[in-house]
Amino acid sequence: MTSWQGLDFQKYCMMLLQKRYSVVSPHNLQIVPDAHQGDLGLEAFTHDGHAYQCYAAQEPLSVKDCYEKQRNKLTRDLNKLKKKSVDITALLGNVTLEKYVFMVHRHDSKSLITHANEKAAEVVSWGLPFISNGFSIVIETLDSYAAEQHTIHAVPSPLIEAVPLVDGERDAWTAENATLLDTAIKKLDRITSSAGTRDSVVDALLTQYLEGDNSLERLKSTSPDAYQAVLRSKSHKETLLVLEHPPSAIDTQATLSKIADELAEDLREVANLDKAMAQKLAWAAAADWLMRCPLDFGVHSE
Repeated sequence: MTSWQGLDFQKYCMMLLQKRYSVVSPHNLQIVPDAHQGDLGLEAFTHDGHAYQCYAAQEPLSVKDCYEKQRNKLTRDLNKLKKKSVDITALLGNVTLEKYVFMVHRHDSKSLITHANEKAAEVVSWGLPFISNGFSIVIETLDSYAAEQHTIHAVPSPLIEAVPLVDGERDAWTAENATLLDTAIKKLDRITSSAGTRDSVVDALLTQYLEGDNSLERLKSTSPDAYQAVLRSKSHKETLLVLEHPPSAIDTQATLSKIADELAEDLREVANLDKAMAQKLAWAAAADWLMRCPLDFGVHSE
């Protein structure tokens, strides 16, 4: 199960909704930003009367604890419909809400449905101008958006292209991680022909490592399932390094390239990444392994 952090779940849910409505009903979905003048308890609504609110409780949680957090969150947000009714009326315009969709990362308790039904009846009793007499609440998980998830993961998105380094990022990292870089340099000395070649390799690896790390963080929020697949594949490959590529006197730069190519191929298969992104993340992993020691090379024979 994906452990969601901060706004990641909300962003991902909005991506799924945008993907769905762009196909079934273009221009019907309105995302509601909350950076200015606060949250109204609605993250999106449609012009045919559906409201959306997302919530992922911080794991790990028991079934009971998860239900209670979801119940309390739903109650708080529904109360905002009454408390902030003037602002919401202005926000919705002539839209009347028929359904309130509560999107959660897991749904394990039927008590949440019972609570939702009770709250829906209470909301109707408030007599708000934007609430239909048939107003109801639906609990959904990401399983309700399987087709949209497949589409997002199958087609590389601009959000998961390489993230360029910002000014000073490289120097700042180098200053804080000199020991890691020295470890990689000593290993590369064994498989490169000259100090100049080694320095060029180190420079290229550091760029791939930092850009790959930035891209992986972006992938975490835009495609959490693909992000988890990358981590699993990288971890699996790391455990096999000493078996598939034991340190040898005949190691060369081609050995390092072969390791990165093998991982890149795995990433393309398990995470539906394009070739460029898979290669960048694979080289980032190889650089990480060089610095942290899972990957090593033998000493060349004289």
